[in-house]
Amino acid sequence: MSALVDIHPTIQLDHTVERKNESQQHWAIKAAISDKLHSNPACVGAIETEKKTSDLIGDVRCQLSEPPLDMPQRFVVEIETAASNKDRLRATIDHLRFGYAVYWVFAVDAHEARRETEDLLDEFVTSAPSLGVASLADGEIALGTPIVWGKFSPPDPWLGRHELYIPTHNRWVDCFDHGDFAVDGNRVAIFRQPDSGELYASQYLENGQQTLPGHFPWEKDQFQKSIREGEIERVSPVRGPP
Repeated sequence: MSALVDIHPTIQLDHTVERKNESQQHWAIKAAISDKLHSNPACVGAIETEKKTSDLIGDVRCQLSEPPLDMPQRFVVEIETAASNKDRLRATIDHLRFGYAVYWVFAVDAHEARRETEDLLDEFVTSAPSLGVASLADGEIALGTPIVWGKFSPPDPWLGRHELYIPTHNRWVDCFDHGDFAVDGNRVAIFRQPDSGELYASQYLENGQQTLPGHFPWEKDQFQKSIREGEIERVSPVRGPP
């Protein structure tokens, strides 16, 4: 049985948050962050726990229609305790790839993991990250600074997974937007119909307009090979269903 967690009187927990297969400490931090976000009148939109961004589940997932000035519109909060062993670089890349900024919040007794993660991510961001800390006994919940798409330079290659992958929970949609790619000096958006597997491409013009989606002009295997070899580069997150 998990040990009880000391909680400062100033910390409120969102008791609608269901405890999954996690420690009492992990659940309490998640419930405290959920309450903190729901209690902020500037956070307007969907604030949910244990929701997918791709096939990866975020501890807290937010899609805000009116975010505060210091928060992204779409983000996840990932919570780490001293017992956590998640691949944090891979999780960061996966969330960013699907359009979600990432806040990492560490339990106060996981200070070594927090320092290691800051050192790990520092190689790929434009400014040194300051990750979050949660000390429920002391009444401290700090989200830190988010890792965001435009300030993250991924390792090469960008991803080891299939660039035209569609998450399982999106395979029922009529159209899936894989995002933008730089191809031979042009910016191209790529779409797919999941039911048929047909691919389409739309090119950005110099005036900022886009052409209507048309026939995908590349062999899919060759396109994937060109990505692996660095000839084609992803330049936006996946946008998913329209």
